[in-house]
Formats: sequence, C-alpha cells, structure tokens
Amino acid sequence: MRVAVIGAGLAGLGAATSLAAKGHDVTVFEAGDRPGGRNVTLTSKRGDKADAGTQYFHTSYRRARALLRDTGLDKGLATVKGPTRFFDARSSRGHFDIAHNAPWIAPAGWSNIKAAGLIARTLMNWQPAASLNYAAKLDAADAWTAYADPFLRDYVIRPLVRAGALVEPEAARASVAHLMRLFQIVVMTNYLVLPGGIASLAQALAARLKVRYGAPAASLIVERGAVKGIALVSGAIQSADHVVVAVPPAVASLLLPEDWTAEREYLDGIVQPPFALVSFFLDRPLDPKVWSYMLPAGGLVGFFTDAARKAPAMAPSGRSIVQAWPCYPASQALMPLDDADIIERCRAELERYFPGASDWIEEAHVTRHPFAVPLHTVGHQQRTRDFLRGADTRRGVSFCGDYMTGGFTEAALWSAERAAQRIG
Repeated sequence: MRVAVIGAGLAGLGAATSLAAKGHDVTVFEAGDRPGGRNVTLTSKRGDKADAGTQYFHTSYRRARALLRDTGLDKGLATVKGPTRFFDARSSRGHFDIAHNAPWIAPAGWSNIKAAGLIARTLMNWQPAASLNYAAKLDAADAWTAYADPFLRDYVIRPLVRAGALVEPEAARASVAHLMRLFQIVVMTNYLVLPGGIASLAQALAARLKVRYGAPAASLIVERGAVKGIALVSGAIQSADHVVVAVPPAVASLLLPEDWTAEREYLDGIVQPPFALVSFFLDRPLDPKVWSYMLPAGGLVGFFTDAARKAPAMAPSGRSIVQAWPCYPASQALMPLDDADIIERCRAELERYFPGASDWIEEAHVTRHPFAVPLHTVGHQQRTRDFLRGADTRRGVSFCGDYMTGGFTEAALWSAERAAQRIG
C-alpha cells in the first residue's frame, strides 16, 4: 500500500516507521528542513549541546523506549539526577529543594499530607499515560476548581502544568484527568536523556525512511468520499492509498475539505500557542546539584532549567546552560518581538534570581516553536473520542498527534501506533 505521511514530527515518524516495517511504501512529507518537530538540539560555539524543545523521555514511555532500542540509542540513555529548587518567599532561605519523586514541600509543613490524597486518587484511576480511558467524571472536572486548596494550587497544580504544558493553571483550565496524567509521569517516573540530544531519535528514524523536506501539504485530495492523496503547496500531486495526517491541529484543519465540519471544529478548538525558549550559555557552573528552578507566580518566566546539570554528557565544559521557559499566557507577549528583545526580557528575569548572571553569559539563543504544548482542557478526552469515532469513518485517512491525549512524546507515539494499526 502507498502511504503518504504529512509531518516528520515524532508522531509522523513513528507511524511511518511502523508502516514501513509492515512492508508498505511510505513517504513522509515535511514542510521544514529537519525532522522532529519540537525535538530540537542546539550546539554552542564551545561545543556544548542543549535540548531546546522536548526535554527528556520518561521511564514509563513504552513506545518511545522501543524505538530507542530499535535504533540502538537506548544504550546511551542516562537518568536526570538532582532536585528542583523552588524560589519561595515563605521559605526561611527564600528557596527550598525537592526531589521530583519525593516532593516534601518544606514551607508547607503538615499540609504536605494533602498531597497523599492526590497520590491515592492517581493510583486508583491509573491508566497508561497516553490512554483515552480515564473516567468521564475525571475528564469533566476542572482541576483548578477541584484542587482549590492553596497548597495544592501553588505546589502541585502550578508546577505540574507549567512543566507539563508550559501554561499557568489559571489559563490552562486543565481537567482532573489531565492533572492525574501529569502527576503520573512527572512525579512517578524517572527522566531519561540522550547524550546526543533529544533530536537524535528523530534523526535516526528519519534516516531510515523516505522523507521529503521542504514539501508542505496544501490539502487532501478526496474523490467520491475517499482520500486519494495530497496536493502539495508546490502544485505537485502525490497519490496514495492512505494518508496519515501528523501535523499540529491548526495545520491539519486547513488540509481538510470544508464539509468535514466536525473534524475541523475539533481541530480548531485546540489551543496550541506558539512559544519562544531562551538558552543562556554561561561561563561558569551554577549549583552542581540543582537542574531546575521553579519561580513564583506572576512573572514572565515560569521556570529555569540548567541543561548542563540535566544532561552532563551534553555539556563537556561543565559550564551551566540556563534555559528560560516563559509560560502561557504571559509568553505570548514575546512572540511579536525580535530575538534581541526576547533575550533581554528573559535576561532580566535571570538576573533577578541569579544576581550577576548577566555578566556570565557567553551566548544566548532564541528557539521559536510555532506550536508548543497543546492544552488539554475540561472535556478534551471525550471530544477526542468523538473526533476519532467520526474520523475513523473517513476512508483513506488517519490522524495522529500528541494533541489527542497528553501533549507529550508517548501520547504522540500512541496515536501513531493507533493510526498504523488502523491501516494494517
């Protein structure tokens, strides 16, 4: 069977890899000049590297780890070590450190017991992280309302949705189901990194496939109710027995016929804001143990990570690489600015928490992502079920992407597996 895959992110590459292994004739069409989507790795002048998008894999990622084994990259996996530092005026020192899988919040004292209820609820409703099978009542409940207690709001919901979705909880309106999912993968797993950077998996997968770069799709070709191929922006036509649409929802919607109203309504309803990440390559190391820093609410930057502490093998110089992560909606004020202005605003935030850091910067890079992490608001799981139920009736086309269930790598690969199984 001739299969055209639109998009060379991990969802598209995962689907293409599975289909090619089954003997299908697969071609991937990618609008850009590289594979991987949000999987980006920077290299500095001094030779240090930093992931500038997706940051790591989790030990619970069954599908991702299978691809890592298949490409031989699993042998280089390393576990992220060290605590996260919370800058918090309620602490006597102005900050406190926690391990992600032993999150005792020092200023909260016995209020930490409240987290036990969230742990118990997560365990009681345990599902594979990328699954759609969370209870409807969890999907319909608003996490921001259900966990309105100040302790859970400040020390659980805010760091989870910042780290997992690059959004402040007031804007996220995440469902309880999604909070359970984030709690499951962020708190109850270990984080894994690759010495060559996160993008090395996408590069390894793409190297084994037929990928056409600089080949954006314009629309699906539909004849007598069945998808028969794709029209490229260049005007070229690619016939196919099946098309896998593996691009962000806003792009996917534009490819569909106007009368596919239900599918377009679902895709258009997903918020996946653009994002700019700033990487500061410093001339010295910061704290040798701490790899991430959570900031108080109200600023432009939600948290910092030190890429050199996260993945020491990627930074042989030993000098810190501090990355500033602005979170939605504050992050959207940066998007119209040029790179120099974005760097300046994030530098001011860096200086606030690391006095003198402005003088330590050797290089600064802005990485722009037109589509960051999709938000998973209340009811998203049911809307995805309805979308897939309708989309499955369309002949000759399948959809995949992390926007369906989770907004992370394993979710993308779950959807890719589903699409490949549907084609057979």
